[in-house]
Amino acid sequence: MLMEEPDNYHKILDAAKTRFGYYGFNKTTMAEIAKDCNMSAANIYRHFEGKKEIISVLAERLFSYHETALSEIVEQSFPSHSEKLHSFFRKSLEITHEFVTEQPKMKEMVDFICQERIDIIQSHSSKKDELIAIILKDGVKSAEFSLQDMDIAGTALAFKDATVMFHTPLFMELYPVDYLKSSCTAVVKLLLRSITTASREKYAANQ
Repeated sequence: MLMEEPDNYHKILDAAKTRFGYYGFNKTTMAEIAKDCNMSAANIYRHFEGKKEIISVLAERLFSYHETALSEIVEQSFPSHSEKLHSFFRKSLEITHEFVTEQPKMKEMVDFICQERIDIIQSHSSKKDELIAIILKDGVKSAEFSLQDMDIAGTALAFKDATVMFHTPLFMELYPVDYLKSSCTAVVKLLLRSITTASREKYAANQ
């Protein structure tokens, strides 16, 4: 029986994700999730207090997947740290777009997390700041970027805020993905001009 508990836990989460994504968080009931899992509603409540807890765990699981994928990029070798940053933001966009396209009713889920569990979003946002800062710091060490240590955290935040539309679900519905990808590349390229050593030296020489 003990061996079945983890399987049941993840089975419930997977069933709830499908229900929330296609029928909406508000219209989905615990009884429907239980039916999809071939369980009784009482068994569902052994694992979760209700829909709010389930969707919170789903959000944490999604963000964990997102952070793992971005961490892998940070750990990989690239020809330059500029290219690593481009890859970082492109991957973030791809994951967000995939989530939206696979979950037609995802807006209800996003709205709930924004209203009820903003702490989950803040934790994810802080993790992204840390990962971007690592790339920037490594770029400074290699002399590719020109930044003071005290400026790295602020610059990481600026990069994240300037690219907010490329990792926000709402914008995935408003614009074609090709437009988002090209715009993301353009914005990151513009941001890099302000911190790339060669660009700053060229600017200074022309003054």
